[in-house]
Amino acid sequence: MKLWNEKQSQKLRHKRSDSNLTRKELCGILKIGSHTLKKLESGECKIKQTIYIKILEWLTEDNY
Repeated sequence: MKLWNEKQSQKLRHKRSDSNLTRKELCGILKIGSHTLKKLESGECKIKQTIYIKILEWLTEDNY
Protein backbone atom coordinates (compact mmCIF):
# COMPACT_ATOMS: atom_id res chain seq x y z
CA MET A 1 0.00 0.00 0.00
CA LYS A 2 1.13 3.51 -0.79
CA LEU A 3 0.27 6.67 1.09
CA TRP A 4 -1.48 9.31 -1.02
CA ASN A 5 -1.09 12.85 0.31
CA GLU A 6 -2.88 16.19 0.05
CA LYS A 7 -0.40 17.64 -2.45
CA GLN A 8 -1.02 14.71 -4.80
CA SER A 9 -4.77 15.17 -4.32
CA GLN A 10 -4.50 18.80 -5.40
CA LYS A 11 -2.50 17.87 -8.51
CA LEU A 12 -5.05 15.20 -9.41
CA ARG A 13 -7.99 17.59 -9.01
CA HIS A 14 -6.24 20.33 -11.02
CA LYS A 15 -5.27 18.06 -13.90
CA ARG A 16 -8.77 16.56 -14.07
CA SER A 17 -10.22 20.07 -14.13
CA ASP A 18 -7.70 21.35 -16.70
CA SER A 19 -8.47 18.30 -18.86
CA ASN A 20 -12.22 19.01 -18.63
CA LEU A 21 -12.91 15.48 -17.41
CA THR A 22 -15.73 14.39 -15.16
CA ARG A 23 -14.99 11.96 -12.35
CA LYS A 24 -16.74 9.25 -14.33
CA GLU A 25 -14.60 9.90 -17.41
CA LEU A 26 -11.37 9.85 -15.40
CA CYS A 27 -12.42 6.62 -13.69
CA GLY A 28 -12.82 5.09 -17.14
CA ILE A 29 -9.39 6.27 -18.24
CA LEU A 30 -7.67 5.05 -15.08
CA LYS A 31 -9.87 1.94 -14.74
CA ILE A 32 -10.64 2.67 -11.09
CA GLY A 33 -13.89 2.96 -9.18
CA SER A 34 -15.62 6.24 -8.41
CA HIS A 35 -15.26 5.64 -4.67
CA THR A 36 -11.49 5.28 -5.07
CA LEU A 37 -11.23 8.50 -7.09
CA LYS A 38 -13.34 10.36 -4.54
CA LYS A 39 -10.97 9.24 -1.76
CA LEU A 40 -7.94 10.24 -3.83
CA GLU A 41 -9.30 13.71 -4.53
CA SER A 42 -10.36 14.22 -0.91
CA GLY A 43 -6.94 13.98 0.69
CA GLU A 44 -4.69 11.51 2.42
CA CYS A 45 -5.43 7.82 2.06
CA LYS A 46 -3.74 4.50 1.42
CA ILE A 47 -4.00 2.98 -2.05
CA LYS A 48 -2.75 -0.09 -3.87
CA GLN A 49 0.58 0.31 -5.62
CA THR A 50 -0.96 -0.54 -9.01
CA ILE A 51 -3.44 2.35 -8.70
CA TYR A 52 -0.69 4.65 -7.43
CA ILE A 53 1.40 3.92 -10.53
CA LYS A 54 -1.56 4.40 -12.93
CA ILE A 55 -2.36 7.79 -11.46
CA LEU A 56 1.24 9.02 -11.41
CA GLU A 57 1.61 7.98 -15.06
CA TRP A 58 -1.55 9.91 -15.96
CA LEU A 59 -0.40 12.95 -13.97
CA THR A 60 2.89 13.07 -15.86
CA GLU A 61 1.35 12.68 -19.34
CA ASP A 62 1.35 15.74 -21.56
CA ASN A 63 -1.99 16.91 -22.91
CA TYR A 64 -0.50 18.43 -26.05
